[in-house]
Parts: sequence; structure tokens; C-alpha cells
Amino acid sequence: MIASFLKGCDVTVTADGARVGGVISVECGQNNTVEKIEEYLTDVPAAQLSSSSYYVKLRMRVQPYSSIGLNPSAVTLAYGNKRVSYTGCCVESVKCEILPDSAVEYAVLISAGERSVENV
Repeated sequence: MIASFLKGCDVTVTADGARVGGVISVECGQNNTVEKIEEYLTDVPAAQLSSSSYYVKLRMRVQPYSSIGLNPSAVTLAYGNKRVSYTGCCVESVKCEILPDSAVEYAVLISAGERSVENV
């Protein structure tokens, strides 16, 4: 799911209750992993373990440490009549891109353990 920044349908991002400034775009999604356990010496599948985690990718025009910090406990996206909350968060990576017009953009990847959606 990609949250669009359109006139009349803006996305407000908050981290630990404080508004995150300078956000250009937001991308949200879910990562699913499956681990197969096989029998010793025969390689016959004995069990399968699956897990999922959520991620939020932010493109920002301001340095993320000033508004997000390193480990926000909760990140909330509010758009339209929905509020999507991610809890158990940690910042996985921060990338900086210097553009030709001397502007600086940051790409922040936040992983989360739980996701909840509520209609406002």
C-alpha cells in the first residue's frame, strides 16, 4: 500500500505522538517469511514456520533524527478517515541522497511488529 500525498488527502505521520515533518512520501507493506524444518539426513519436510513483520518507508526532506529518533515505539499514519498504527517499531536503515539541486532527501526504513487500523 502506498499512501499518496494529494491535495485534500494528505497523510500525517506521527512518531511517539509527535508529528514528523518534511515527509515527501510514505510506503507501507508486510514482509512474510517461511522457514522449513527438514528431517535430519533425509531432507523430508517435517514442519514449516511462518512469520510476518510490517514496514514503513519514509522519504523525507529533513534529518530523521530530529523528528523520529532512532527507536520510536509507535508510528501512526492518518489519512482520509483512517488511522493506521504500527507498534514495536525500530529504525532499520537511514539513507541520505544529495540531489543535483543541492537538496537532501532521506529514506528511512522502519520495521514494526504489529499493525492496527481504525476508522475515524
